[in-house]
Amino acid sequence: MKIITLLPLLVWGCISNCFSQGKYGNFVLANSAEVTYTGRTLVSEQGEVTFDWVGTYFDFVLEGESVAMRASDSGESYYNVFVDNQLYKNFVVSTPDTVIQLVSNLSKNGKHVIRVQKRSEGEFGCTTIHGFVLYKKSTLYKSPQRKERFIEFIGDSYTVGYGADGTHKDQPFTVATENADKTYACILARYFQSDYALIAHSGRGAARNYGDSLTSSRYTMKDFMLRTLDSDTTARYRFDQYTPDLVVINLGLNDFSTQPAPSKTEFKTAYRRIIRQVRDAYGSKVKILCVVPRLGDQYLHYISDLLSQLDNPNLRHTAPLHGVINDDSDMGAAWHPGEVGHQKIATFLVPYIATLMDWPLQDRTIR
Repeated sequence: MKIITLLPLLVWGCISNCFSQGKYGNFVLANSAEVTYTGRTLVSEQGEVTFDWVGTYFDFVLEGESVAMRASDSGESYYNVFVDNQLYKNFVVSTPDTVIQLVSNLSKNGKHVIRVQKRSEGEFGCTTIHGFVLYKKSTLYKSPQRKERFIEFIGDSYTVGYGADGTHKDQPFTVATENADKTYACILARYFQSDYALIAHSGRGAARNYGDSLTSSRYTMKDFMLRTLDSDTTARYRFDQYTPDLVVINLGLNDFSTQPAPSKTEFKTAYRRIIRQVRDAYGSKVKILCVVPRLGDQYLHYISDLLSQLDNPNLRHTAPLHGVINDDSDMGAAWHPGEVGHQKIATFLVPYIATLMDWPLQDRTIR
């Protein structure tokens, strides 16, 4: 464990009530071996860890009562904190340098698995973790081993969890209503007991982004998926931080939901490129499930025609999502699925994944 003393905290510790009693502890660098990050990250020479893709999470085991995190953010990033798989709290990072209490007053005589998950997308903020503050004789240990399965999801606002914490379809969107943990993607990861990464950005399509005046946009998810950071066009990802067993692609709604729509050829060309990039990154044996969005059947034919041309048993597609959720009680904020809507989408996708991956169905609640 990389530990330094907390003398520098005398400068900035006053911003956090966790130091109000003067109970300083040890400062553990963000990239310490005891902390396991899942998702795309950048690590600096100083041991800081930067990330912004929605759903990125890190785990560690805490022995003791309390731990805090020193972090900075380019905008505002919302997070969930879980203790032993139960939601403990959520918080926001929105300043250049701040200390945030993650957990406090836990059992003195036990070890607890802590998970911190980014619930908002990189468009709104990119986080750099400087390190962790341990006090009251707390100690960090490496979290349990990674799960045997890994799913990567490539998508848009549905995969992001845009408005998932909203209560009504007419409720305006705010960043606080975005919650990756309630998406169909995270629900599926829990059901199949899998680690996951969400490579998703609201409003992006395969060939065309939402509201674009052209039938083919300059930067779509075919470009974003190659980045280490959602918000940074310069850092190209090397596809070396995890290897998924399954990649789920859920794109197309933004391509066709407004006019002018891309042609069948434009859409298939862009979608084909995404598939090729996935296979170039992870190998030809990686399984890919293409989710057909809530559109007319003609778009099912676009994807089915493409997969027929590619003729690979590791490529499958679903039926369209229209009819799976309704446009009233299943909605969160801004006409996007709420928690119930995402549960229905996940339930719809379970047999497709189980069949493609030969993963057994489990007697487990889908939520």
